[in-house]
Amino acid sequence: MLKNPHIQISKAIEQDFDFIVKHVKLFDLDNRDLHFQQFTVAKLHDDIVGFVRIRKHEGCDEFCSLGIIEAYRNQGIAEALIFARIELSTQPIYLVCIIPEFFEPLGFTIVTEYPLEILDKLNYCISELTVLEPYVVMTLSH
Repeated sequence: MLKNPHIQISKAIEQDFDFIVKHVKLFDLDNRDLHFQQFTVAKLHDDIVGFVRIRKHEGCDEFCSLGIIEAYRNQGIAEALIFARIELSTQPIYLVCIIPEFFEPLGFTIVTEYPLEILDKLNYCISELTVLEPYVVMTLSH
């Protein structure tokens, strides 16, 4: 649940894109083939406080590039963005992450079998977005 009732969740508009691209880079997120239409944003008044991206693939949707401005973290914004995107998805949803404990309460489970597009994402993360924690693939369990 959002802790601030003034935060609005909506599809990104073209004017949001420069901010999103800047913060995708700042947060070291997947910046391949970005399009503003892929994003949902959380705004407080007219300021973006968070965003999430969904990439459409042939047989699945991929959650990626989830970012919350530091001053607005732990306020339920990430969860609200994820649930808003789940409602729009028409295919199985996958994600690659280093914090499965965040996504498990939201209905995601770790999997070892996944589409080739997600394998590509996993390989990209391992080679380009290096972190100390291991990457895992998760899917939304219904």
